[in-house]
Amino acid sequence: MKNVLLILGFIFMFSCTKQEDSQNVNVDINSVVTLTDKQNQFAWDVFQEELKKGENKNILISPLSIQTALTMAVNGAGGKTLEEMKKMLYSDNYTNEDLNKLYQSMIEILTQKSGHPTLLFENGYFYDLARITVKENFKKVLKDHYDCIFEEENFSDADGAKNNINAWVEEKTNGKIDKIVEAIKPLDVAFLINALYFKADWANGFSQDLTYQANFNKADGKEFLTKFVNADRNFSYAVNDKFIMADIPFKDSTYSVSFISRKNDYSTPPDVNDYKKLLEQVKYDRAFVAFPKMKLEYKTGLIPSLQNLGMLEAFKPYTADFSTMGTSTLGNIYISQVEHKSVLEIDEKGAEGAAVTSIGFSVTSAPPSLIFDHPYFLVLRHIGTGSIIFMGYVGYEMN
Repeated sequence: MKNVLLILGFIFMFSCTKQEDSQNVNVDINSVVTLTDKQNQFAWDVFQEELKKGENKNILISPLSIQTALTMAVNGAGGKTLEEMKKMLYSDNYTNEDLNKLYQSMIEILTQKSGHPTLLFENGYFYDLARITVKENFKKVLKDHYDCIFEEENFSDADGAKNNINAWVEEKTNGKIDKIVEAIKPLDVAFLINALYFKADWANGFSQDLTYQANFNKADGKEFLTKFVNADRNFSYAVNDKFIMADIPFKDSTYSVSFISRKNDYSTPPDVNDYKKLLEQVKYDRAFVAFPKMKLEYKTGLIPSLQNLGMLEAFKPYTADFSTMGTSTLGNIYISQVEHKSVLEIDEKGAEGAAVTSIGFSVTSAPPSLIFDHPYFLVLRHIGTGSIIFMGYVGYEMN
């Protein structure tokens, strides 16, 4: 059997399985579940777009990180830019105020300090005051609902500012990701960044003594030898005519990771409805489960995927509308980059991972300066016919 797995865990197709975990949060849990259901649709959309790139490599994304960065950016958008972003995120039926409140409640649920598992979640906005004036209401919304910090940087010292931002990223991901900003260019004005870190032990761990070596059959038909974590015991799993799935919980049963494989056509992933159906079919019974020990790393520029999903205006230098976020005397503000990095390790003990999403805002270059203060030629013509009336060369003093 081909051992091509789709791993749904750090992609955050998760559910908070214990409603009592939300008792300390002043929120309607059903409203949060409705929001996450919409977000999961976007998660599958962007995951499918990344698969379509056909780069013949493992893929790992954190939709939660991507969605958070984009949802924060929504608060700075207006007009068609705002409409496209909210439609892509399946949040167009929410006002910004309602969306922000629900998002805040969701993050409070996901990051409750119950001891285990650990989900650390940080947001930062790094900007050069000489290049952009950030509106106070935008700051207030992101601080109040997303606990976002605002840090002034000197982008003229490009290396220094880049190093400061990347040091923040490394700290907030517990050293798992040390760089997200590769360079700061003359027209960059701000970076809006989400960073998260996840660590959890299995609710019921796996014995290292039972770990064995076997071949993993790659998507290209070749094989490689790797170590398989395994156990023969009661598991939550589902089997239907298309898929097999093992759903393995972490301690406290607030998070789980799902391993999914097709029975054939192994590289074609399930869609969101396939996944929901599998969750509905889960039963708890004895099974033998084996999966590879893994260390996954992934880096991607998300603009092509987001454009394919209908977010177009935000990337247009002259027509993007981020006037609710701020203004710049240098030109119109638009999104010039959306970078995403993620890492995940899974072994006999549990899982540890991190993800960062960085949205880079730039301005259009100033209009070209056409100053004829050195020798030049001139042509005076009739536009309709092209008939030239005068031609000249000016390279000396003029009367």
